[in-house]
Amino acid sequence: MIPSHLLFTGTVAAGIVFAALAPAGQSHAQQGYAFQLQRTTPDARHDPDGVWSDDDLAFIRQQGQMPTIYTARITTPSGEWLLSQTNGDCNMQGMCTALLILKKPGASPVTMANPQLPLGGTAMLSLNYKKLATKEVDQSGRPFDGSYDVAPIR
Repeated sequence: MIPSHLLFTGTVAAGIVFAALAPAGQSHAQQGYAFQLQRTTPDARHDPDGVWSDDDLAFIRQQGQMPTIYTARITTPSGEWLLSQTNGDCNMQGMCTALLILKKPGASPVTMANPQLPLGGTAMLSLNYKKLATKEVDQSGRPFDGSYDVAPIR
């Protein structure tokens, strides 16, 4: 039960309560849909989502690393979005390649962006699905805001 001193009346209060009850990963705040990469497949030999091939994972292992997959997913009116990353393609600053995939029922998955993110990082998909915002680190170790167009990659 909500204490009476926390109850509000009117439409503004309803919007605040609705926003507080929104599912995780589906932030409808002004910025967009939030992704938080989580380590989902340590010591990966196969990607259950099919984003990374077995050969991709074997190559990471051949480089002397244990392949690890990080994923985040959200569901929007346009379909299911999957952000996937491995520890196999990272630079000296810890920025690693990720892939943003759009899955729709009855259609093949489509790669929509390939951002650089810190391993296990975060990204924000715009509400119109056209931009992906990231927090990155440059060659000098300084943080900066990254931005990627979201469209099918051929």
